[in-house]
Amino acid sequence: MKFLAALLLLPLLLPRPACAQTKALIDRQTHRFYLSANIRLDHRIFGYAAADTTARKLILFSIFTSDVKGNPHHCPLGAYYDTSGLPREADISWTGEKPGFVRLVFRNGQQPATPFYIRRQFVTFR
Repeated sequence: MKFLAALLLLPLLLPRPACAQTKALIDRQTHRFYLSANIRLDHRIFGYAAADTTARKLILFSIFTSDVKGNPHHCPLGAYYDTSGLPREADISWTGEKPGFVRLVFRNGQQPATPFYIRRQFVTFR
């Protein structure tokens, strides 16, 4: 009986693989930031005012409609599924790194450029 109980509990004790996560792409030559949504992969990437996850949330990229529709997190730069949803005149570019974060700048027409940080684990360089 103990053997059967141990067999039933074993799957609960084994490590589970992490959920698949879409990563943003930064082009090393142009420094442009891209993110393409993939319905088969999740992503929820916040951009912060400082290189700290407790800092103010400025922008959000998420696959989840509940995160994007109506901007429920009140991100001043907006909430988007991916970078194709940005306003036509908007641009995001990479400007550097801090430990564990990449520094990006959001430009939108005549408004001043706004720097923000996202966690390094959500980005890949090409």
